[in-house]
Amino acid sequence: MVRRKGLIHTWLFIGLMLTLFASGLYAEDREYNLDDLIEIGLEQATSYQIELLQKKNVHSNLISTYYSFLPSMMVSAGQNYSSVDTRSAGFSLYKGVSLNEPTYFNWRSAKYDQQIAELNFSNFRKKTVFEVFSYYIEVLEAEKRKEIQGKNLEIQVKISKQVETLFELQKKSAIDVKQSQIALINAQIAKESADNSVRQMREKLFHYLNIVDEGYRLKDPEVMVNDDDYEFEYSSDVLKDELNLKKSSLSLFQTKLDFLPRLSASYSYNYSYSSRSPSFDLFDFDKYEDSYTIGLSLSYSLLNPLEHRETYLRSKRSHRIQSMQHDKLKESNELQFSQKKRDWETEKQIYELAQKKFELAEESLEMAEEQFGLGLLSLLELDQARQNFMESEIDLTSRYYQLLVKQEELNLFLSRKMLGRWE
Repeated sequence: MVRRKGLIHTWLFIGLMLTLFASGLYAEDREYNLDDLIEIGLEQATSYQIELLQKKNVHSNLISTYYSFLPSMMVSAGQNYSSVDTRSAGFSLYKGVSLNEPTYFNWRSAKYDQQIAELNFSNFRKKTVFEVFSYYIEVLEAEKRKEIQGKNLEIQVKISKQVETLFELQKKSAIDVKQSQIALINAQIAKESADNSVRQMREKLFHYLNIVDEGYRLKDPEVMVNDDDYEFEYSSDVLKDELNLKKSSLSLFQTKLDFLPRLSASYSYNYSYSSRSPSFDLFDFDKYEDSYTIGLSLSYSLLNPLEHRETYLRSKRSHRIQSMQHDKLKESNELQFSQKKRDWETEKQIYELAQKKFELAEESLEMAEEQFGLGLLSLLELDQARQNFMESEIDLTSRYYQLLVKQEELNLFLSRKMLGRWE
């Protein structure tokens, strides 16, 4: 029995260790995916949630304007105590409209607000995708720089050891040793700086996402540099400004109507019963009487032009200012597009040059290492070749990531799909 319990404990221990080992391997294999983090950003980011709530408020306001078209309806029942008690109950309905009816204009204005809110939300959604993408790229760039600086540190350690050995064999001078030590310290400083940069970039990304960083590595996104010839389209800022200009036109038209005579129409209906009888039956509908009233009135204030003239002129000037600003915004929008498109095309050309520079630096480093091994090249010259290669590799990586960011900036400006997926 004792032996059997011992075997059970042994197998339980082995099973637990295998589970921990498997979970450890799984944790190492885990990685963050750009698409997943974007979806998290669209759900978790505080700014996105605020924008969503604001959009719902605007929609709620539009629904309220629909309700304002409904007539007022009231059901009442009561009892008055006096020398002669009376009881009453009834139902009443009333609706009035006028030529300059605020209800209609409030509804039209709320519809414009709803369209603006839709544009705001769609654009903010794209901005959220772009923000997550930008932070994600910053982390990838920082990690690539860290990787390159790590390789550079390893090379510097080897070179420093080689120089010390050659110095002991009296094949290198003390100056060469000092130079290699300085280069090693510089590499250590660059590595520490790269490590800190990675930590900062990851903190920025996960703070924006409002989630805990589990420390998994970030997977390279499958984003391609396209060769599209972007055509100009007005941005969402211009479209929103056009809607605001329409709201201003609507308000100006409403102000014009104030100069006209006040024409009003109304309808009221009453269905009630009043009784002094103590046996009053609230549900005896045969005793209820109904009545209705239709009203039509026309009035005009003799001082109307003086009362509304300045208000109208102020509204007219405000509308003119808004119209001028809108025209300026459209011009600015075209200029911004041409600049962003030129920046993107320039970035593509620079990236191609960075690729050529990297290839040349790689060939130069191979030649320098070969000549250094033959004693035909000094340590300083080898270090310079290595530095050129490292800088060209960092520059190539940075240029590639910046090209992707510039591309998505252009898509965001034109309100296109972000990363070919998110609208």
